[in-house]
Amino acid sequence: GLIMIFSLMAFAGLCTAVQDVPAAAATPVPVAAATPAPMLVALPRDTPVELIATREVSTADAKPGTPIKLQVRRPVLIGDRAVIPAGTPAWGEVVTATDAGGLGKSGKMTARLKHIQLGEVAIPIDGEISSKGRAGSVAGAVLTGGLVGLFHRGNNAKIKAGEIVSSFVAEDIVLDFSGTAVRRVPADATVATPPPAPVAGT
Repeated sequence: GLIMIFSLMAFAGLCTAVQDVPAAAATPVPVAAATPAPMLVALPRDTPVELIATREVSTADAKPGTPIKLQVRRPVLIGDRAVIPAGTPAWGEVVTATDAGGLGKSGKMTARLKHIQLGEVAIPIDGEISSKGRAGSVAGAVLTGGLVGLFHRGNNAKIKAGEIVSSFVAEDIVLDFSGTAVRRVPADATVATPPPAPVAGT
């Protein structure tokens, strides 16, 4: 009987000790931040883009290499998405420029379009601009000795502010809109690679 009493007391003490052991604190499992799914939009080559010149360029002071500033006049839509919004800046440059000068010559200028600057992405574009001034008029002037001389003055070629220019996307472009800033990704990013065909007999 005495042994039984001691056994019961020892068992009760063990249960109390077990109850006093605090449960292990649950370790929080870090949750990985969700990566946004790519939002890829293909901008095909030869997509038309309407531009407008934002400042005048004249053969009076332009020379080869002079930059020409333009902007997108109408948004470029792919489906319902405005891939290139209106107002997006674009750039071209003067290729040749001949001043009007005298003798009735008219100025001539040619320029090429270079790219549209969509955020940090430069979208190459094709297109050329050519301009020719009007033929000069004849004016009279009295020279020394009472002689009358005729002077022909030509007009400079100009690309006027507000002039509308047509351009085209120069190559296939794929843009990723999933982040805060648009990125250009490889043109084959939207093409899924099929799994290899199973080998017979394996």
